[in-house]
Amino acid sequence: MSLLSALVAVASVVVTVVEGRRARRNTEFLGHRDHWWQRWSWVVERALSADERRRDAAALMTHALMTRAWATDDDAWVEEALEQHEENATRERRIDEEGPERDHG
Repeated sequence: MSLLSALVAVASVVVTVVEGRRARRNTEFLGHRDHWWQRWSWVVERALSADERRRDAAALMTHALMTRAWATDDDAWVEEALEQHEENATRERRIDEEGPERDHG
């Protein structure tokens, strides 16, 4: 009977250790996602601003984020989306500045 009790105790310790590791990984993942969201929320808010200085700050922060070793596929996706937005906004500003095309016929 004491052997059975010892096996149950060992199994309980193993389960506790495994569950503790899983909980720690989950906590680290949630912390990482929270920081990810904070960083990119800051960048996107500024990238979409009408203020050129705020857009410049977003560009600098995007570069800083993307040069870190921990940059993820999600980071790359956000960077690409911001670049596409900036290209479209630049194209629209250029069209607005040039005005409507005139027929020189």
